[in-house]
Amino acid sequence: MSTSAAASAEIAKVAQTAVTTEELLSGDSNILDQLLLMFEKGLNQPIIYWQLASILGSLFLAWLLGKYIRMRIIKHLAANEIIESDEIKAEEGEAPVKPEHRESAFWAKVRRGIETLILRLSFPLLGMFFIAVSTFTVRLFGLLPKKALPLESIAWLILGAYVVIRTVVFLLHSLSRKYNSSLDNFLTFSIWGGVALQIVGVLPKCVEFMQTTKIPLGSTNATVWSVFLSGFSIALALFIAKWIGQFFEKWINSLPTMESNVRVVIIRVVKVVLVTIAILIGLASVGIDITVLGVFGGAIGVGLGFGLQKIASNYVSGFIILLDKSIKIGDLVNVSGVEGIVTDIKTRYTAVKAYDGSVTIIPNENFVTSSVRNTSYLLGPGRATVMMSVDYSADIDEVIELMTDIVRKQPRVLINPAPYTILTNFGADGIELTSYFWVPDPEKGTATLRSNIGRAMFREFNKRKINIPFQQRDLHIISMPEVICKVENDVPAPSKSEAKAGT
Repeated sequence: MSTSAAASAEIAKVAQTAVTTEELLSGDSNILDQLLLMFEKGLNQPIIYWQLASILGSLFLAWLLGKYIRMRIIKHLAANEIIESDEIKAEEGEAPVKPEHRESAFWAKVRRGIETLILRLSFPLLGMFFIAVSTFTVRLFGLLPKKALPLESIAWLILGAYVVIRTVVFLLHSLSRKYNSSLDNFLTFSIWGGVALQIVGVLPKCVEFMQTTKIPLGSTNATVWSVFLSGFSIALALFIAKWIGQFFEKWINSLPTMESNVRVVIIRVVKVVLVTIAILIGLASVGIDITVLGVFGGAIGVGLGFGLQKIASNYVSGFIILLDKSIKIGDLVNVSGVEGIVTDIKTRYTAVKAYDGSVTIIPNENFVTSSVRNTSYLLGPGRATVMMSVDYSADIDEVIELMTDIVRKQPRVLINPAPYTILTNFGADGIELTSYFWVPDPEKGTATLRSNIGRAMFREFNKRKINIPFQQRDLHIISMPEVICKVENDVPAPSKSEAKAGT
């Protein structure tokens, strides 16, 4: 009986340091002081070590089992990668997906999201489960008090806060079209870190320190806390503005009747307005008088007039070409020696994709100050030509009729206006003939069409024995000067003695 009473007294002694969840979250009592007090009063008692063993053992088992679960989920996600890739291609318009596959692709995306969330929450959920089981088992034997001790409460609250924060951030971030794992981790650990500091009682101490520490800014002194709060408020306002801008952009792009240039202008103006409002709200939320920004506005104006002149010119030129609709996304243009299709119009530059797949970044100012050939500017047919040369012995009328008939048979060539062929030049090597024809979609290019026409003409010319001349020159020798050839023998001349002996 005495032993049991002594154990109960020891448990009661250590249990005096226990705190409730409300006390931990309120921050009124410093949990670090509670931990130090607990170890001071019960460092030599087994109750402390039972508590540590239960928590550390539970976390270790959660890590092992979580690692196994993560491996299984990763393998399962890799097996379903084909369905996910088909869905992404369908969203980006790269490949069509059959109607019967759309529903399965949707549910595959939902399953993938759930599995990804379980993958991230496996360790904290298992840790909370094993801590509950282990502490409950130890309490059955009377080795721990009924009321939770500080270390146990810390483990429960920190793991539970991580589960809640990770789930909420994941669900909100999944609403975005483009999921960014790095941003998800940054938001989760930032919020969770603040909650963990609040739980252990460090956050109030840090806030108090920042509120009492001042930074000299000109004639006034600002506290570290006010600077941190202003930066955080502006960053949060910008993040919300960017998020709203993405949803607005998605909604604008879904309107089929709106022209592409109008979409780009509206989206760009709305984003600039949202960012401006976000900055003003962030500054006003921390008590900064926004009227002082007039001085900075004047400085920016001077900078735009001198050092930022080119940037301002490109920025304004971007709005000009969007508003006057001289250049649109998808147009076939030739500017500054670059020919290709306009794929995007940004604030500072326009991206032009050439036929070989390369993309050229052209400043918007070039589209305003220099000559631009826009094949797609006016809707309607465009004219193209194919030139051939024939021998002077060929029947010109037959060749003209043959070339016109070959051009007329091409699928893209318009019947009205009708194609025709004319004699354009009497060349040095042959007669030059040119076929003129029109296509309804010149913005798609005519290089392949002209190649097909040239190949067809070459085949028909070979069948009909029509010669295609090539450059050749005849050399006529009028006179030749007299040439004296002297042949020398390499054999050395005989000596006098040899000559006498020979005689």
